Amino acid sequence: METETSLNTGAIYGMFSQNAEIKDLLKTEPGNYTVNGNIYNKAYLMAKRGGKTLFLSEKIYNKEEIRQRLNFTAGNAAELIFELIEREGVMGCRLLNGKFTIILTENEKTTFIRDRNGEGKMIYFTKDFFTDSYHGLFQFKNFKAEPDMTGIATFLKIGYIPAPVTSLAGVSKVPAGEILYATKEGFRFEKLFGYDEIIHAERKAIPLQEAIETYSDLLKKSLNMRIGDVDTVGVLLSGGYDSGGNIAMTRNVFPGKIKTYSIGFKDNPASELPYARMMAEQYGADHHEYVMDGTEIEFMPEIIDALGDPFSESGFMLNHSVMKMVSNENLPVTIGGDGNDQYFGAGIRETALHYKMKKYGIAPFSTLFDNLSSNSFFDKDDLAFRVRYQNQKILKVMEPETFGFPDFQLKKIIPLKSIAPHSYLSVIPDKYSSYEELFLQRNYYLHLQHSVNEVILFKASRMSEYFNVNLTFSYTDLEIYNFLQHIPINLRAKGTVDECVKGKGVAKFIHKQLVKPMLPDAVTNRPKQGGFSPLEIFFNTVERRKAIYKYIKNSAFANTLNKNNFLNEFFDQYEALASGKSYWFWYKQVKSNQLINLLIIALWWDRIIENKKSSYLSDYLA
Repeated sequence: METETSLNTGAIYGMFSQNAEIKDLLKTEPGNYTVNGNIYNKAYLMAKRGGKTLFLSEKIYNKEEIRQRLNFTAGNAAELIFELIEREGVMGCRLLNGKFTIILTENEKTTFIRDRNGEGKMIYFTKDFFTDSYHGLFQFKNFKAEPDMTGIATFLKIGYIPAPVTSLAGVSKVPAGEILYATKEGFRFEKLFGYDEIIHAERKAIPLQEAIETYSDLLKKSLNMRIGDVDTVGVLLSGGYDSGGNIAMTRNVFPGKIKTYSIGFKDNPASELPYARMMAEQYGADHHEYVMDGTEIEFMPEIIDALGDPFSESGFMLNHSVMKMVSNENLPVTIGGDGNDQYFGAGIRETALHYKMKKYGIAPFSTLFDNLSSNSFFDKDDLAFRVRYQNQKILKVMEPETFGFPDFQLKKIIPLKSIAPHSYLSVIPDKYSSYEELFLQRNYYLHLQHSVNEVILFKASRMSEYFNVNLTFSYTDLEIYNFLQHIPINLRAKGTVDECVKGKGVAKFIHKQLVKPMLPDAVTNRPKQGGFSPLEIFFNTVERRKAIYKYIKNSAFANTLNKNNFLNEFFDQYEALASGKSYWFWYKQVKSNQLINLLIIALWWDRIIENKKSSYLSDYLA
């Protein structure tokens, strides 16, 4: 039987030039590594042909189908992928279903290929060398960590740094679903899956029942491939259609033991734990729960280490807690429900409202209001903020939501005029000819390229890698992706534009049609909650808040930028909010997110730029 690659234990160090030896670039020569030319690797599969060498880290689920396609029976997975690329070029990797990182070297040319959603190993690179770990950069002698202010500003605004930019000057990263060609002439990116093929895909009318049955078969196949021949399966269980569909369909194809894992929040009246318990009980699962109480913020240094670049999102501490819980079980495979909202096309009401706004010529007034409301008057916990927030959600449906600092605040922290803006908005189209085209544009450029690749699966994959958990996602299967691109939009998001505007549209239509009969009525009849953490829980004591304020104000980050006046104003504002009665939940959520962003960047700066390492937040606060 073929030996599988361990995605979590794999590591690689390489250099681009052939005029020196990589061992001379590294601080210490790594032990237990295989040396091939100017590449050290551990736990990667290898294959050689002529002057080419292929390195592979993978968990590919359709290898047998690829073997049959190529009529290639001998060799391990690396030799199989080598054969695929030799016959069909690097674009042949579009056929690979799963998570992988491929590195192909030939003389002074190096090609990197990452899977569609970036679940496999990351690749960080400079003009001289590359590695598959953010912290691996520091193993190179001449590498000096300096902040990339474009990346830092982007993080403070949207909570993450889209590839290829990173938080470190001179360092780039390979985006999910892309190919990087590195030659003596420079670097060039190419997409494995582009937007053009989506907009031009043929969408055939198909009876509803046939669509449901086809989707059901594909979901069963996805689960079967990911589960394989094991005796126990873990399922991450919230209280909704996605995780509910996972446990229902897993039990449909898997007779063995199922362990379920759910996260709740202390004193939260909207807790999803009761619904998760119902589903676990219905399907005979061994159920496990953990209730977050805010003390989990102690592990922020560990979270920063796991994710590399500064990163903040409403569910990232939830991910940390559940992966920590699952890691103690040593399960062969754990199924997550991430990505399903985005694959089908989330936020259909905002998409429809934006379309109507453009159609009836209201967009210029919305834009004017957005410009006029970008100031501190609209940054209070009142109706004015709520109107600005809702206006932006409709006006800027193609842009990532700004849960961090908007530009009028960000320029008080960082001199925006002195740094180059991130290019992530420059590739997004600003014109469309129909509602369907707007839906597809938003689905590809926002939901898939950002929400899935840069946020949801990024945090989940890096966190599972950190905790050595084999986490996989049934809904992001390649065949499900292809199926959704070739069915009418109305089967993904049911309802006319007018119905969606009124909130009567049905998102994930065929998924809900399939799964609803399998779940308790209490689950399917309740309002959607979403998988976010109520972030104020992490700042729920006066003592903790004041210690955090003090730490941030005295941090190297704040001292470098000399922005204590802004920080004092912000902390006073947050303290008044935390100790008073709030008007709107989402105002407090945004402000808590901003405070988390400041805390993360202060900790990141201390750990990465100043090399001040400690295990727990309290070590820094002391």
